[in-house]
Amino acid sequence: MYKKFIYLQWKSFFRAAGVASKLAQKILIGVVWAYFAFVFSGLAFIAFYGIQEEFGLDPLPTVSGFLIYAFALWIVIRYFIQKMPMVHVQPLLTLPLSKKRIVHFGLAKSTISFFNIINLFFFIPFGFILLKEDYNLWGVISWGLSIGCIILTTNFLNVLLNSQDRLLLVATAILLGLFGLQYYELFDITAFSEPVFMAPYYQPLWLLAPLALMIFSYRQSFEHFLKKLYMDSDEMRPKKEVQRATELKWLDGFGRTSFFLKNDIRLIVRNKRARMAVWMGVAFLFYGLIFMMDIYDYPLTKVFVGIFVTGGFLFSFGQFVPSWDSSYYALMMTQNVPYKEYLKSKWWLVVVGTLVSIPLASFYIFFSWESYFAILAGGIYNIGVNAHMVLLSGAYTRTPIDLNSMQRAFGDKKSFNAKTILLGIPKIFLPMFIFYIGVLVHSKLMGFILIGVVGVLGFALRNLVFDWIEKVYQNEKYQTLAAYKQKNT
Repeated sequence: MYKKFIYLQWKSFFRAAGVASKLAQKILIGVVWAYFAFVFSGLAFIAFYGIQEEFGLDPLPTVSGFLIYAFALWIVIRYFIQKMPMVHVQPLLTLPLSKKRIVHFGLAKSTISFFNIINLFFFIPFGFILLKEDYNLWGVISWGLSIGCIILTTNFLNVLLNSQDRLLLVATAILLGLFGLQYYELFDITAFSEPVFMAPYYQPLWLLAPLALMIFSYRQSFEHFLKKLYMDSDEMRPKKEVQRATELKWLDGFGRTSFFLKNDIRLIVRNKRARMAVWMGVAFLFYGLIFMMDIYDYPLTKVFVGIFVTGGFLFSFGQFVPSWDSSYYALMMTQNVPYKEYLKSKWWLVVVGTLVSIPLASFYIFFSWESYFAILAGGIYNIGVNAHMVLLSGAYTRTPIDLNSMQRAFGDKKSFNAKTILLGIPKIFLPMFIFYIGVLVHSKLMGFILIGVVGVLGFALRNLVFDWIEKVYQNEKYQTLAAYKQKNT
């Protein structure tokens, strides 16, 4: 039966439109996987010998203590980025197939993800290093298996927490609070987490605890999806919600662009998936705190932080223009819709989001003026250059977004995919290259100024850029319409 499911998934991939581009994407993703596998394998050696030689500590208990942060961070990252297990359920429901097997296959498929496999490239080399350094064989095996169980537990928790926004926000706030208390030496949670994660090493029977936790989370996820797999179940029925009409007359000053602006604001207010883009923008304001430690005190790192801190909403929402409108894009193309006004509305939305984030990120001044200069330069660059680049990349991404997918079993609940991450690479490294030129010419300050100048220049030339992007969208219109018709992409 499972072999038949794999066969159907294989056919679904090769019979979809744009299989050549999808295959090229898979190859590029494979290259990215290989890169991260190399990085994580190297981190295993750094984690052991760096801790042992630089700090004079026992690597295994030290790493075990900090695993509490690693696993909490995995849960948060999975929530925002990892896709839900995608099985095309509706065609299968009319066939004499066991619904339990469909759910089991979907959950099994979710375990073969980047977030699970990449951990193997750290913990397996780390385990071999431990054995090479004469650590207890059965203790290392038991410790490694317990870590694997906890990683899979975070995978299944992602299924259960996927509709619990408030719970996740509370967990994120607690995680940041604990990290801040430890950084300023007020409270060290690793003193409590270390004996918990080290218990399977000293006594292999403790492996049963994380194993039971993994089985319990799997069972809960299984029941969660099984309830949603019936077309007549309460979970599958759309909830009746009363929405108040929002006139937003204050946007009328934007002329014809105001019509599209109002639609986008209503989308953000009314749709959970679009609201997540706003929350991502808020979360990215604190992203730079990770890089404020001395070990990350490099100018290029600060440029990287400046782009992301001010560009959270820009990347999370702007990357999916026009995908937000994919459900009615074909209808919109039959109307007299001026592409330029449509694109301008999206551009103004992400620009305003970036403008708001610049003063909100002013608390980075307490770390250093150089840090805030990087954020200010990154914000200007995002407004003048990256705001146009996200619109341009949207013409080629062609990833349909089902705004009602929250109500579907095994639906894709994420606004992120590997393709958008790959298209985001030039948006990140180009300002770093500009900064490097400024440093070679004069100084770091000149590098920040040069980034800002490029951003101002891009803003000044926005009308010419819009004309070019409009032509690209018109040329790609029919390919985009064909891609949005595909239900199995």
